[in-house]
Amino acid sequence: MVLASLWAASASAATSMWPPRATSQSAMIGDYRALSCPHSPPPAYTGHLRVDSKYDQSEASKTTLVPLPQESERIRQQITEYHRGLQEIITRYERARNEQEVNLSLACLHQWLEAWAQPGAMLSREVSGTGRAVRKWSLAALGSGLLKVRALSNGGYQLSTAQRSWLERLSNAVISDYSPRQTLDFTWFNNHDYWAAWAVSSTGMLLDRNAHIDWAAKTLQLAFEQMQPGQAGDYVQLPLETARGRLAVDYTHYALVPLVLLAESMQANGRSLSTDQQRKLGQLANFAVRGVLEPANLPELEAGQERPPNHKMVWLIPFLKQQPGHILARQLYGQAGSELGYYGQVGGNIRFFYPNID
Repeated sequence: MVLASLWAASASAATSMWPPRATSQSAMIGDYRALSCPHSPPPAYTGHLRVDSKYDQSEASKTTLVPLPQESERIRQQITEYHRGLQEIITRYERARNEQEVNLSLACLHQWLEAWAQPGAMLSREVSGTGRAVRKWSLAALGSGLLKVRALSNGGYQLSTAQRSWLERLSNAVISDYSPRQTLDFTWFNNHDYWAAWAVSSTGMLLDRNAHIDWAAKTLQLAFEQMQPGQAGDYVQLPLETARGRLAVDYTHYALVPLVLLAESMQANGRSLSTDQQRKLGQLANFAVRGVLEPANLPELEAGQERPPNHKMVWLIPFLKQQPGHILARQLYGQAGSELGYYGQVGGNIRFFYPNID
């Protein structure tokens, strides 16, 4: 079935779902590029992305962790160190209380981005499946974080030419990596594809690329088509996430993060979900919440489900903006809400974009 609403591409420019706004920090922005950041970034990673998976690939459910080879561990650590540093810089900007703190944090952000943009980090064509995943997770963190900074700086933080070019090249690499998977005929079309779509969509909103929104819309459409009715109630489930054994609930929540953000980005860009799509998203939320609150009552689930960590339940915040009357989501949010909001893979803390959900 073709879900036409997601194909109705807008002819206008791409619109951010987190639009620029005046903040106390934005009022203090000056010539931040004239300042020098006291903290140096790790060296830009420009080598191969032939990275190994942390899960045993011979196991059907892929739930058993295995030691990483030294080379894979080194690559992951270097990229992770960079993203953690960027998140610390963005957090310092969000918490800045005077002009010096505001402008020094933006100077650091600019210089850290420039240090990896100029040499073209993470763009290698020598890439494994896990390497493709690392690249798209990196783009998701970059796109989300920079969308947030642009919003909270009221447009005062401006990407350099090198930074824009790098983000465009990264997003094109992710599109190239994941386009062959963009069909339900692909056996493993799953959360990796949803995250790739969010990475590309967030960058499309940042760089004003409607074609990126179009590409992400196709993945979201396929995700809705992939959802299967539940065996015991008003819910749907994602079969490849449910197949993760004792991690089924964890991975369903992990999948919901990009799906809910994609739904919001589509609405901001004239591609609102249909009534049927909204219903399915609500029913997937039913499954995810019941998987935490009453997993024994879901016959699809293996016993001994692991409770998702708080950062994977961050989807509840934008979801309750979209469907404020959703009873089960409201119930889980009531239990965990005060501890939700931060996830580095979506740019850090996103709670301030959703002030009226409590």
